[in-house]
Amino acid sequence: MYYNHLSRKERYQIFVLLQAGKNKKEIAQLLNRHPSTISREIKRNSKPNQAYQAHDAVTLARKRRKNSGNGKPIESSVWRQVEKYLMLYYSPEQIAARLKKVSVQSIYNYLYQNKARYEQFKPYLRRKGKAYRHCKAPSIKEGDRRYKRSIKQRPSYVESRKTRGHWEGDTIISRKDKQALVTLVERKTG
Repeated sequence: MYYNHLSRKERYQIFVLLQAGKNKKEIAQLLNRHPSTISREIKRNSKPNQAYQAHDAVTLARKRRKNSGNGKPIESSVWRQVEKYLMLYYSPEQIAARLKKVSVQSIYNYLYQNKARYEQFKPYLRRKGKAYRHCKAPSIKEGDRRYKRSIKQRPSYVESRKTRGHWEGDTIISRKDKQALVTLVERKTG
């Protein structure tokens, strides 16, 4: 898409046409620009509670243009802090929250731009360079359900806790390590 900035001359023309009582749409037609371009120019480059001034508009636009782009480079002392935190197994998200001067994306960019640096810090990253995988919840098979009973189905004599030998159990199964934790409580004594 073709795009170019308003020139200094166009900004002075906008100022003169506004003084002459022209509306934004008429100014846009006279300057051969889109009405939204003129509207945005007036909104962006007007000082609060003041009418549009061409000189101020040129100054503000120049200042914004100068400050655009990549921004200031991050100092080497900040990168040393980032490296220190990485070696303490902090995630890039934690480092960015702590340091404020550096974003999560800039930390990853810093690591990826140099292969030797990336290989050096890869063991300290949470996923060790592996792509993030979205886990799916395991489906419960019909065979697993036949042994499950709701607590509401418990007989009334068990609920009274007068006799021993009635157990309550709960299990937690780890997906990654295929380990399980089983908790058993005897109803009478527990």
